[in-house]
Amino acid sequence: MNNYIKEFSGYLGQLGATERDEVVSFYQEYLEDGEFETYDQAVGELGSPKQLARKVLADYSIRLLDGTPNQAAEPKAQSEVRTIWIIILAILSTPITIPIAIVVLAIMFAVMVSAVAIMFAAAVIVFSILLVAVVAIFFGISLFGINGWVAMTYLGGGLAAIGAFLILIPALVWLIRGLIRGTLAISKWLYAKLSRKNKAEERRDQ
Repeated sequence: MNNYIKEFSGYLGQLGATERDEVVSFYQEYLEDGEFETYDQAVGELGSPKQLARKVLADYSIRLLDGTPNQAAEPKAQSEVRTIWIIILAILSTPITIPIAIVVLAIMFAVMVSAVAIMFAAAVIVFSILLVAVVAIFFGISLFGINGWVAMTYLGGGLAAIGAFLILIPALVWLIRGLIRGTLAISKWLYAKLSRKNKAEERRDQ
């Protein structure tokens, strides 16, 4: 049992020291009270150390995003992306039947690919406008001594393109944040549907 707890604790590196100690103590006390003395007995009761750790990390990350008012109002994209990844790992570690697993993986893959494709396409469009602006200004400066009106046309177009770029940057950021939050919401929904409390959590909540 000690080997199980030691391995379980090693997978909780993303938690702070206090949170990790609390979680490890909780499951260690549960196993001791239930007299699960061997590694295999602990696995039979709670799943493998990696499965249990991934569930703990997913639950903790979701609570961290949902439970803190400031983070809930304006969560950081980096924390959200990390939470999405942790949830995906937890879902993949959840014992589910093969047909359900195929459906879940298909949904997650479709959501991730769609989100990345939209973000990439939007970024390409926005930075293409910047490239057009730079080229137009370059030609405008090059033609200034040859044909002033044509040069002014290029310069005007280039400046307009820069203006459009500056306007679209906040829109791009908003789109990326929206896609991340949408992907997070879908991931949390799937996790809520598939994740079940283990026996230790059920006993704690009684």
